[in-house]
Amino acid sequence: MTRKRMSMPITEWPAADRALLEALRQTGGLFDDPGELAHLRLSSMLILTRPWGRFLEWLRLNEPAALAEPPVGRTTLPRLRAWVKAEDDLRPSSRLMFFNGVLRLLCAAAPDEDWSAYRRVKAGLEWLAGRGDPSRKAGRILDSRVLLEAALRHAGPELDLEPTALQRAKRLRDAAMVALLAMMPIRHRAFAALQLGVSVMVDARGLTIILSDELTKSARHWEADIPEPAAGLLRRYLSEARPFLLARRGKQHEMVWACDNGDPMSYSYVGRRVPQITEALTGVPIPPHFFRDAAATTLARSSRQAAQLIRPVLGHATTRTSERHYIHAGTIEASRDFATLLRQLKKDE
Repeated sequence: MTRKRMSMPITEWPAADRALLEALRQTGGLFDDPGELAHLRLSSMLILTRPWGRFLEWLRLNEPAALAEPPVGRTTLPRLRAWVKAEDDLRPSSRLMFFNGVLRLLCAAAPDEDWSAYRRVKAGLEWLAGRGDPSRKAGRILDSRVLLEAALRHAGPELDLEPTALQRAKRLRDAAMVALLAMMPIRHRAFAALQLGVSVMVDARGLTIILSDELTKSARHWEADIPEPAAGLLRRYLSEARPFLLARRGKQHEMVWACDNGDPMSYSYVGRRVPQITEALTGVPIPPHFFRDAAATTLARSSRQAAQLIRPVLGHATTRTSERHYIHAGTIEASRDFATLLRQLKKDE
């Protein structure tokens, strides 16, 4: 049967599906809890609604009568399997993305249901897409202490032995990048978008990162003081290396990370540069996102109590309203606790 390669527009969804989406996105009020997906940014919601619309379009072409059924009830595992199989000309990663989008909406719409069978199908799709391959991250998730120590060594006494001012500036910048990611593993997009006076506040008392909801995956304000020794290293970069790099070509901007010619580092440049730095320092190329895995691994291996910091340190969201509020309230303290833990582990070595 001919299949259209498109998603059904939300305006054409069955009324029950539109009502479900509206309920999940409800912001809540004085007497009502917010919907399970109220915390998501518009861009994140599009990632979820597109797969749902694509599944609805497949139903329209193959089982049109099913569109009259309740949204959750009609989205059976056999139908989802048939839909994914019909998408066999897509890359495995695309099929995984579509299936996961539908599953996330299902879990949000009926959080008390048992979705374990669906998750097993998702795990199989992850394997096909390469995400379930242990070799993908094997040997690339280092302890956060190792990454921090490497950054501090890079900015140590040998920095002054570099033959040119440019090499010294680059070395200080690279060390500051790794140290900050090791102690505050924010997401790649937010890290690349750090801006003085907007998301990085500098004063005599210290340095603070403030991420607006546009820069967090959970669409929540995130704020934390930058701990030592990352704060000291970043302050040195901002006062010494960054002005030098900008002055080389007469550049002026407020972005934190500057390239060798003074231009702001783009998202893609950061994604290339960080693995280059970590490979030079540790022998292992580590992309920005793997610093989050490093933090989680470090906490989990430290103790059961420390493992409880993983969710708030990484700023992960949850479908439970009470947990969402806990994460928001505990982010600053959890980040401080993580930094304290790293320092304590270093002393105990």
